[in-house]
Amino acid sequence: MALGAGDCERLHDGLIAQPVNTVSALAYVAVGAWLVGRGLRSGAAGRPSPGRPATVAFGVAVAAAGLGSVDYHGPGSPAARFLHDGGLYAVVGLVAWHEVARRVGRARLGRAELPWARWAPRRRTAYLAALGAAGAGLACWWAGRTASPWCDPDSLLQGHAAWHLLGAAALACWVLATLDPPAQARS
Repeated sequence: MALGAGDCERLHDGLIAQPVNTVSALAYVAVGAWLVGRGLRSGAAGRPSPGRPATVAFGVAVAAAGLGSVDYHGPGSPAARFLHDGGLYAVVGLVAWHEVARRVGRARLGRAELPWARWAPRRRTAYLAALGAAGAGLACWWAGRTASPWCDPDSLLQGHAAWHLLGAAALACWVLATLDPPAQARS
């Protein structure tokens, strides 16, 4: 099966096999670069913030996932499947690891509350926005499959592209809620 064949958008000859899905994957690259830059900024009074390394590492993983997705939907190099899937697994693994670690830590402290219950309103809003964007993105991914009744291979509106955009937004919001050094200092 050709790379991207299950993602509805028609495969084209040439350098970019799926233009809409390729361009939308750049959202991950942009969010990853933004996260790296945000994580490299110093904390208050020029001191390093405790969340910096996690934000930088996560930003690198998101950017790598985006580059893999650009390759997967675009040129389709021999490494495209590995880069696409490896980046996705790295991002999902880091989110899962962080979420489990936070919940296990809370369980040890005897707190069985929702993870955002005691957060500042800005962090709580970012977390809920991440959940909403992730849910909407998954719905677009499902609706954007080639076998879906909503698939139109020649449309500029591609469900898989919406998945890219909403997924990148979800990851940015999740970091603002959980890893971001400036957000940690305010809550």
